Amino acid sequence: MRDGIRIIDADAHVIEPASLWEQYLDEPFRAHAPRQVGLTFGFEFDDFTVNLPGQWSPGGSAEDVARLSERIQATFAELFPAAYAEGFSAPAQVRDMDREGVDISFLYPSFGLFVLASDSIEPAFAGALARAYNNWMADFCATDPARLKGIAMLPLHDPALAAAEAERCATELGFTGAFARPNPIHGRNFDDPAYDDLWSVMSRHSMALGLHEGGFPRLPQVVNGRLRHPEQVHICTHPMEQMIAAVSIIYGGVLERFPGLRVAFLEAGCGWVPFWLHRMDEHWENSRRRNFGSNQVLQASPSDYFRRQCYVSADSGEYMLGQVIDLIGDDGIVFTTDYPHPDSPWPHAAEEFLGLPGVSDESRRKILWDNALALYGQTPGP
Repeated sequence: MRDGIRIIDADAHVIEPASLWEQYLDEPFRAHAPRQVGLTFGFEFDDFTVNLPGQWSPGGSAEDVARLSERIQATFAELFPAAYAEGFSAPAQVRDMDREGVDISFLYPSFGLFVLASDSIEPAFAGALARAYNNWMADFCATDPARLKGIAMLPLHDPALAAAEAERCATELGFTGAFARPNPIHGRNFDDPAYDDLWSVMSRHSMALGLHEGGFPRLPQVVNGRLRHPEQVHICTHPMEQMIAAVSIIYGGVLERFPGLRVAFLEAGCGWVPFWLHRMDEHWENSRRRNFGSNQVLQASPSDYFRRQCYVSADSGEYMLGQVIDLIGDDGIVFTTDYPHPDSPWPHAAEEFLGLPGVSDESRRKILWDNALALYGQTPGP
């Protein structure tokens, strides 16, 4: 709580221990556990790598990897000294939540954003990696289950396995959300019928789908073949991949077919949403009015589906938030700190958010608490 206001962090992160995969993987897969490379957010598999500096810039060497790991470790030690000293344990995370004033955190991965980010992973292995991560996350959250809320990893390499894992996470582990990268796996966008069983499971269990981009996956990405500089890539991919995912999920009819599915577009700010909804709505109106030959015309406008089933995270310093609220309302916006990533404003995220201009007290209350409860299907507390 900060200044008497309850706060939910709808997109916090964990820093997974390097030992997670060997400790939690099923025995048949343990010998092939991915090797986490320092704190570079990258992995070495038996015959390929994901998100290592060599993929960030041509000619990246082992020395580049070592230097990057050292820089990231130094940054963590500077910004989050207590949590870093404890290996970002669950108790340390709760203490840092107290410093920020966060009551509940919904936890997304850091390294786990990349462990399945390749088409080269065999589906059965992808399923084993997801189970290992989800079991570890359940143990992590058991430290304080009222405040730490796990978000499940889904092995989208096999949609049937993904649906089964979502079912397990909902019924056995008690997770109320699952995450996916917006990049297509095996060429499947989110409106591919192969995912219909997954959306059905998530709808039935009131599980939210959180979409989260990051880094350099071995998957299609909007900047592929064009940009290599990490900051340029980061500027572009976070919002642009979310925009493409929104077209697939909304204009592709997923939300129309599955009215119980809720989707969150995370860590890309919210300023892109009014423009993008307007653009989709224009195309929808033209399709209805002029019949351009589309075989699929939504029953309602894209913005209607967004308001009914979608959420977007606002950055704590997003000074245009008031204008966004004027355009799309305040029911579909949630608050995030991005803890404990180097660009997180922790422990001043809540303070920055509360100081944003043009946001009413009622809107603050909804964005900091009510909307996240609705997104993740939680029962409001006293």
